[in-house]
Amino acid sequence: MNREKNKPHAAEFPGFRPTHILLHYDEIALKGKNRIGFEKCLSASVKRALRGAGPLAVHRAYGRHIVELDESADREVCSRRLRRIFGLAAFTPVVRLPCDLDALESYLDSLLEGASPRSFAIACRRANKSLPFTSVDVNRRLGARVEALTGWPVRIGRPDLTIHVHLIDEHAYIGLERIQGPGGLPAGSTGRVVCLLSGGIDSPVAAHHVLRRGASAIFVHFHSAPHTSEASLEKVRELIRRILPHGHRARLYLVPFAGTQHRIIARCPAPLRVVLYRRFMLRAAEAIARREGALATVTGESLGQVASQTLENLGAIDRAAQLPVLRPLIGLHKAHIVDEARRIGTFDISIEPHDDCCSYLMPSQPATRSTPEQLDAAEQPLDVASEVETLLAEAAVETVDGGD
Repeated sequence: MNREKNKPHAAEFPGFRPTHILLHYDEIALKGKNRIGFEKCLSASVKRALRGAGPLAVHRAYGRHIVELDESADREVCSRRLRRIFGLAAFTPVVRLPCDLDALESYLDSLLEGASPRSFAIACRRANKSLPFTSVDVNRRLGARVEALTGWPVRIGRPDLTIHVHLIDEHAYIGLERIQGPGGLPAGSTGRVVCLLSGGIDSPVAAHHVLRRGASAIFVHFHSAPHTSEASLEKVRELIRRILPHGHRARLYLVPFAGTQHRIIARCPAPLRVVLYRRFMLRAAEAIARREGALATVTGESLGQVASQTLENLGAIDRAAQLPVLRPLIGLHKAHIVDEARRIGTFDISIEPHDDCCSYLMPSQPATRSTPEQLDAAEQPLDVASEVETLLAEAAVETVDGGD
């Protein structure tokens, strides 16, 4: 994720060594009586992500979490991992000080000595309302101190440097940047889904959208080995590593689809071939969902993008399933999906050449307006239940860990 444009250069403030990181969330604060459950999910997610990077503890306090860092903590690693934690709106590396204005002034004197000229602003948030001073008092006093010390001008809108001050319990926390997180809801807080992952641009973005809404995922990839290569499977694994936060893991079902494809090609009308592929994929994904206790399947389909994604074909495909089919990208323009893929870091992986099982033996004129009745009739030569059982029996299952 991107940082603020007024992010300070570390070399300008060599004395700034964060002792804590304040974690800010937005949606969780609106959850009322259910809020504590979402906060616990976020705490668990943060602890998993930062394991091995040096945090001592994670505490909850006044609508935020506080990560306490060990002196040996790798702060860059902590920041890199936190930028991928679903549920975090932003976070601020901070130094903890006594909640005393004299102490804050003294710290700023040493912190800003020799720093390059720039405009600045003080942004104070006071969670502890029992203090004898307000956030406005802090802004005025510390702002005057910085002006007197450096001669820098105050600029409320878009300053070069924002000095963040948080007053929580008996402590004050000072930070120099607010780093954006992905937002949304913490992993595992809204249920489990099965995500179909093709290896292209769209499906990883769709999976990311649903994970950002707090779902945990099982991934399913259909391949046409030996007509497709091992490289396409490794590409899917790498996409999952990029989607999942560090410390999280997910099961990946690798389902060989060539046998089903050959039987569809041999026994079913050619124009309906791709739509029939999708129906069997959805059936197999739903069977996996029931095995895994998932409540929905997720695809990367976008309305009208290809022949199988017309309203008629999507409706006919959905009739093969009973669980909800979630399509987070259904109304998005392709350019917007590409921008999202670049932002979350999957685009460069997705555009690497790969073998797509759906493009294998594509008909020259695929149907764009099929009906459930047409597809039911086209499937009559096939043993649908046996095909699904075979797909699951031949699937390989592995575990993929989230990347750093």
